[in-house]
Amino acid sequence: MTGEIIELIIEFSVILISPVIYHLYLLKYKKLPPEVVFKDIKIYLILYGLIAITGAFLFFK
Repeated sequence: MTGEIIELIIEFSVILISPVIYHLYLLKYKKLPPEVVFKDIKIYLILYGLIAITGAFLFFK
């Protein structure tokens, strides 16, 4: 696996994890309804899982 692919995986992972952290902040400190927060987090975690699967396929190729 080349360095470019590893860099892309890390960059996209950070881009996808930041909204999850932000929504947890909104849940804890801004008292946003939990239904809204968990719905959005579920969407991002699915995308994050897809990146993990893609990274695993590239790593074990």
